[in-house]
Amino acid sequence: MSNRKAISVLAALLACFIFTPATEAAIQTLTGKTVWSKTVTVAEPVVVPAGAELLIEAGTTVRITAPDAQITVSGRLLVKGSAAHPVRFDSPPGWPGITLAESSDESLFEQVQFAGAETAISSLASHFIVRSSAFRNCGTAIKLLRESPIQVEKSRFIDNKIGIDNEMRSEAVLKDNHFSGHTLTAVLASHNCKGAITGNHFENNAQAIGLLQPYPDLVARNTFVNNRVGIYCNQSKNTPKIQENRFEKNDTAIVNFSFAFPAIEDNIFVNNDMAIRNDQYGSALVRHNLFQENKTALYNNRKSNPVIEKNRIVKNARALFCDYSSYPQVRNNEFIDNPMAVELGIYQSADWETRSGSKVLMQKEAEARNSKNAMLAQVPTRFTDIVDVSGNWWGSMTAKLQTEKPGVNLPIFFDRQDKERVVYDGFGPDSYRLDQVVFQPCLLQPVADAGPRKK
Repeated sequence: MSNRKAISVLAALLACFIFTPATEAAIQTLTGKTVWSKTVTVAEPVVVPAGAELLIEAGTTVRITAPDAQITVSGRLLVKGSAAHPVRFDSPPGWPGITLAESSDESLFEQVQFAGAETAISSLASHFIVRSSAFRNCGTAIKLLRESPIQVEKSRFIDNKIGIDNEMRSEAVLKDNHFSGHTLTAVLASHNCKGAITGNHFENNAQAIGLLQPYPDLVARNTFVNNRVGIYCNQSKNTPKIQENRFEKNDTAIVNFSFAFPAIEDNIFVNNDMAIRNDQYGSALVRHNLFQENKTALYNNRKSNPVIEKNRIVKNARALFCDYSSYPQVRNNEFIDNPMAVELGIYQSADWETRSGSKVLMQKEAEARNSKNAMLAQVPTRFTDIVDVSGNWWGSMTAKLQTEKPGVNLPIFFDRQDKERVVYDGFGPDSYRLDQVVFQPCLLQPVADAGPRKK
């Protein structure tokens, strides 16, 4: 081939490369009412526009062959499997799943099985129901992006990173579901969302429920077993209501962190490493619960001042721990057979707070982190030097405690009778006096309505 001819061929090829328009990805748009049954292969994105409806019949296998073959629904999607013939979505890793985008009608997922999707169902301002379905090994099983009211019942969420992500004024009503093996959290909620969480079973999750802002709804009659954290509340203020749940063998059953003050009532805490942890102004209302055979029943740290009343606190290795200027209100409880009833940590010192103070330090730390939390202004500045646990019943020890002389060192309490003074790093050579536990006067008989109330 001559040089001139070769140059002409090359020029022609370059012209094709430069000026040939790229082929747009094919999109299948459905109209009217479409029915899928038996085996359906999806090799390209599918759109169900407003006014259209897609019905997927029982026993159908939807085989997704392209990782970008997302199904987007602005109309209506009805996936109607049965117990004997569920609908299965067979998808490649990373499949973005089904997106309901401002869908015009309520959609339904019944007896549906998803596995391996990046997000099985995501929703933007759409209403749908999930019933008797299963989500396994997904990045997120259900993600509510914005303003999506949904109901999820009698479904199984297994080995996902996140089970249900509830965001931006969405409402997820969760009833009688099973959540296990989630590596991040089974249920995550933030940004002004809500929804009653009732009758569910959470087992072997890194975190069962994470509430990152106020959650003005009910978490009730659930069971939490072998989770690293059962319920995590962060800046939830005086929400949620946590009632009639059973927490068993969790590392920590409930964490109330950074201005979280939920009402925790009528629950059972058994054999947890830690039942309730209040931390950094986490001051819950803890009332009418049973704490039995936990390593620590109630842990209070960094100015956490919960109200603790009418609980039965029985055979815990440590019933109550207070550190870093935490002063709970503890009245009308039954403390029975706890080897360590009240223990004060080495930073539980009103002496240090009075002479050195922590409020200014914490505000400086907040400024360094660019924190805008207005509630820091509510941090207390006046402290007493006692943790007051008077006005409680102590079972068989009551008579002895009632007649003890003030200042006696008893084995069930750890305070300044055991370690009077401490020195803190960064605060010079001065020593500071620990607080003391005050337990008199005692109640002389059991509390009639202590523990969970019968409904």
